[in-house]
Amino acid sequence: MTTSSADEQDPTTRLRDLEAMLDALGDHAVIKLGPDGEVARWSSSARAMTGYAEAEVVGRPLSLLRSAEEREAGRLEQELAEVRRTGRQEFQGWWVRKDGERFLAHISMTSLKAEDGTVTGFVKVLRDITESARAESLFHGLLESAPDAMVIVGEDARIVLVNRQAEALFGFERDELVGREIEVLVPARFRDRHVGHRNGFLADPRLRPMGAGLELSGMRRDGSEFPVEISLSPLQTAEGRLVAAAIRDVTERRETEQRLQRQRDEILELSTPVIQVWDKILALPIIGTLDTLRATRLTEGLLEKIAQTQAEVAILDISGVPTIDTQVAQHLLKTVQAAALMGTVSIMSGVRPETAQSMVHLGIDMGRLRSRNTLQDALQLALAVLAERAGTTATAARALSAGESL
Repeated sequence: MTTSSADEQDPTTRLRDLEAMLDALGDHAVIKLGPDGEVARWSSSARAMTGYAEAEVVGRPLSLLRSAEEREAGRLEQELAEVRRTGRQEFQGWWVRKDGERFLAHISMTSLKAEDGTVTGFVKVLRDITESARAESLFHGLLESAPDAMVIVGEDARIVLVNRQAEALFGFERDELVGREIEVLVPARFRDRHVGHRNGFLADPRLRPMGAGLELSGMRRDGSEFPVEISLSPLQTAEGRLVAAAIRDVTERRETEQRLQRQRDEILELSTPVIQVWDKILALPIIGTLDTLRATRLTEGLLEKIAQTQAEVAILDISGVPTIDTQVAQHLLKTVQAAALMGTVSIMSGVRPETAQSMVHLGIDMGRLRSRNTLQDALQLALAVLAERAGTTATAARALSAGESL
């Protein structure tokens, strides 16, 4: 059995190879320490990172590069003791360059052991994370100061980070959410559908509102639900793609919208009242502009009243309508046609001379709709229509009776 050249290398050679490989990374510094923590080897990357030449540090305790606070706390001795016990550890701490500049370092330290298990030294790998830590601190600061609840989710749909507004909104502590799937914040009946939504976003990540046109709901820790508005943003990080969800509780806004809608409905009801002015005669005074929404409510209200009262005549008074255009005429005509289907004759009153001229000029054909200048004239016509219908009904009844006697 042959032995590879790598196996034949002594530890010093392997260490130099390791130094060379890590030097090639540029942002890692390799340091070999003796059994008591003194510097034994100093790589070129360590010199570049700290500003100290090898001759300035070899044989000296590495604590000379630590901040005064960490020296006083005995951090180096604590790290050495931990690595002696476990064999390998990672730390983070403040270091000081030769020019006095402080930098935050991520430290990986591994113990070197003889065949009998005695610790003969340590290998320490440093990485300057000052800028990334500063950027992360800024990101966390912005996240915490955001007015909305922010939930950061990984590609596996598990929560990575939340801000304090999210804690307050959903009633969870931070460590209760991190690591759990985002569906923990979604009502149970929507979870299956939500999985499809979030998979769709991950397949095409871009800044957009979630569930546009839909009413979205969140669920608090106590199980209570509330309406939410969600904006999604993709984040590309060194750890992979993340998704930032800005979540806003819209309970108050939704209640305001519903209250305003009720008020609009009430105003529409008041502005288009259907009045029973005589037995089987209804009057519908129309005041103001007639748009599609109002015309729909007008027709619905008239048909409901016809069904309740069995009215045979409906008077549509348009004296309060400022202008008659094609659209208004079409709305009125549809109302008349709907009433006719229920057996009700419609009469239009309040037609002013200028209104009549405008309708002729526009070429508006109101079909066979009867009209009168005033509401009084329209009421007289309505009574005549009822009398005519009553006479026709009586004649038909007599004819039917005579036919039966035969």
